[in-house]
Amino acid sequence: MVFKKNNKALPINNVLDVQQKLFGFENFNHGKAKKRNSKTRSRTKETQSKFDVGDYKDPQLRISDEYTNKYYIDEDGIVGSLNPICPKCNSRKVTKWDIYSKNVISEEYCGEILIRRYYCKRCKKTFITNLNDYFDSHSNISNSLKEKSWQIKELDWTSLRNIAKFYNIFYGINISHETVRKTLIVVEGNEIDFKLPKLSGYYGYDAQWIKINKKWRFRHALYDIVQRMPIAELFAEEESNEDVYYLINKYTEPKNRTAIVTDTKPGYDNVMHKLKFKRHQYCVFHFKLNLNKLIKDEINAKKRKLKQKLENTYPDMAKSLIDDQIKEELKPLKNEIRYALQLIYYIFKENSFEKANSYIQLIKANMIHFPVFIKEYIQKTFLPYYKSYLYYLEKPYKNKLDDTNNKTEGYFRATMPKGQKRKFRTFKGIINQIYHRGNGFIKNQKEKQKKQKPKRSMQKFI
Repeated sequence: MVFKKNNKALPINNVLDVQQKLFGFENFNHGKAKKRNSKTRSRTKETQSKFDVGDYKDPQLRISDEYTNKYYIDEDGIVGSLNPICPKCNSRKVTKWDIYSKNVISEEYCGEILIRRYYCKRCKKTFITNLNDYFDSHSNISNSLKEKSWQIKELDWTSLRNIAKFYNIFYGINISHETVRKTLIVVEGNEIDFKLPKLSGYYGYDAQWIKINKKWRFRHALYDIVQRMPIAELFAEEESNEDVYYLINKYTEPKNRTAIVTDTKPGYDNVMHKLKFKRHQYCVFHFKLNLNKLIKDEINAKKRKLKQKLENTYPDMAKSLIDDQIKEELKPLKNEIRYALQLIYYIFKENSFEKANSYIQLIKANMIHFPVFIKEYIQKTFLPYYKSYLYYLEKPYKNKLDDTNNKTEGYFRATMPKGQKRKFRTFKGIINQIYHRGNGFIKNQKEKQKKQKPKRSMQKFI
């Protein structure tokens, strides 16, 4: 993930939970300030009105305790650096040059502040006091104020215009929805890194189609199924196994690749083998989904064939009688299907890998009673790979490795529901939306884990 530099609306990316104040504010008379350099813009009534985004009083600036070793304010109310260093050549041979005025918007104050500009004797360049602890470069809005729009997006699918209204309601500040949009742009490129400090080694991988400007794009997601948190995402124009390999290889270390759950798309097994996962678990839900779809298609095909035959044989037969006849003739097939599914699905109810493995012999012995199309499907897609569907029952992986990829699917539904899939026009918009929603998802999971009661130790009962 690449963060933008020198963007007018970029929030900082390491904001702490506790709000940090760079300045304190008290009554101040700007008449005490020195006459400014002719190059410095004066604060006229016309300019002042453009930045009156709320009710405020002219304050006196005061350096808060956490920044007293970094900044100072002189008797004229000008903010300067205690240890100015040239950003071009890193020289300390600098001298005061002139004053730069900056109109700012924050929770406490909306108006103008005066900032010291310096001159470097070595490289002959000028630079101003760096206030990036509170305001980003080329940004008039404080970082803590921008952070509020992040928090709102993490909680809900609120529109940009409604977020702008929240600023007016709670802070008396009038800003445009376009300004809000810019504050939400944090991620550049086509990747999201949620920067989880530690990974469990058990992952889920899945992909989702999303529509951007009337064109379908592909969203890859890597998920930690033990911590129940997203790790990283990749957005691409086409589906390819190269992207799957790239995402997992970049955001996991070889020593942390214990097991992963995916569906059964062609090529996934080769990718996971190349990444040297100890176990590649196939999603049982997708197996059942594909088998049920096959059964549904076969039954519908039988119905159409029987209906056409009856209509040709008995052209005057009532529709209700035809439907009853079709239902009656399909009963033997449905009974065979019911018996086959009951036998096949029971394997996933076993409590151990050994029992499930031995149960395979029972399925093979009774396949002569299965419908032909189910028998062929099981022989082709299940029996050669049945162990990959049962790794979640092995002792080292039990209660850690899932039999389905439902957790990753649930993350998709939480961060990009079906109703929101078609509303975005740009890659940048949807990526940053998912980034904020993903951070909100992670915070919710952390809160749930804190509320969970720790397991009681059995030692006290022994």
